[in-house]
Amino acid sequence: MNNNRIEILLERIAIALERLVEQANQRETGTEAQRIRPEAEETNKGRAVPSPPPTSILEPFLKSKGIRIKVRPCDNAADQVIDSLSLYLGERYAALAGLLGKIKRAMQTGMPITESLKDRPQQDVSSACQFCKRLHEIAFLEEYRYSRSPIYLINAKTTTLPKAQRFFGGQWLERFILQKVKSVHAQVAAEVNGNLTYEHLINPQIILPNCDDFELDILAAIGPSIFWIEAKSGDYQQHVAKYSKFARFLGLDYDHSFMVLTDVPDDRCDALSSLFSMTVCTLRTIEDKLLTVVRNDTAQQGAAADGLSPAVDR
Repeated sequence: MNNNRIEILLERIAIALERLVEQANQRETGTEAQRIRPEAEETNKGRAVPSPPPTSILEPFLKSKGIRIKVRPCDNAADQVIDSLSLYLGERYAALAGLLGKIKRAMQTGMPITESLKDRPQQDVSSACQFCKRLHEIAFLEEYRYSRSPIYLINAKTTTLPKAQRFFGGQWLERFILQKVKSVHAQVAAEVNGNLTYEHLINPQIILPNCDDFELDILAAIGPSIFWIEAKSGDYQQHVAKYSKFARFLGLDYDHSFMVLTDVPDDRCDALSSLFSMTVCTLRTIEDKLLTVVRNDTAQQGAAADGLSPAVDR
C-alpha cells in the first residue's frame, strides 16, 4: 500500500513538473514574439513608403488641344547658378539694361566692351560691378576690370561660349519669370495652408495639330488654373497678335495668358492688353498681376467647394 502511494505521489510530481516546464516554454515564446514584433514594426517605420507620382495637369491639357510635346528640357545642375544670376539681373534691370545691351551686341564675336559709370548713382555702380564680377566668375565674361575714381569705367571682354550666349539671348528672362511664378505659388500656398498644387514646363518644344513646331516659354499650373507666359526682350510687335491668337486656341483668357516685355512703359502695356486680350506687363509688374489672379482663382475654387459665391477682386 505504501509503495502504491509513493508511486502515485511520484506520478503527480512528474505531471506537475511537466506542466511547469510547458508553462515556462509558453511564456518564453510569448516574450520572444513580443520582442520581435516591435522590432519588425520599428523596421517598417524606418522604410520610406513610396508616394504615388503627382498627377500631371499640363500634358493632358495640351493633349486635349491636339498638341504633343516633342522635347521636354530636363533640369540641369547649373539651373541654380543661372536662376540666381537671372534673378539678380531681372530685379536690377533698369540699372543693368545698358550694360546688358552692350554685352549682347559684342558677344557674337567675343569683342571687348566698356561701360562708363561716371555720374551714376552709387547703387547702380554697385549693381553693375557685382553683375560683371559674377559673370566673370562663371566665365560668362572672359575679362573684367573696373577702374575706380576718377575714371569709373568697366572694361570687359565678352565670350562666344554657347552657355553664355544662351543666357544673354533670353534664358535669363525666362528663368527670372519662372522664379516669380514659383514665388506666387509659394505665397498663395502659405495663405491656404500649403494645399495648392504646382507644375510647370519651361521651353517645351511642341507639335501643333497642323504639325507645325512651336516652343512655349512657360506653361504653369497653380492649383486648377493654367497660365501661359511668353517673354520678349526685343521687338514684340510681330509677336503680340500671334500670341493672342494662340492664347484663344489654348482656351486661356486675358487673366491666364501673359506677355512680359522688358523695355516697354506701363501705359503701353495697358494699351496692348486692351487691344490683344492678353495681360501684357513688365518685369516689375508680372509678380503682382499674377498673384492677384491666383488669389482670385483660389478664392473662387474654395468658395465653390463651400457652396458660396465669392467676391472677385479685379
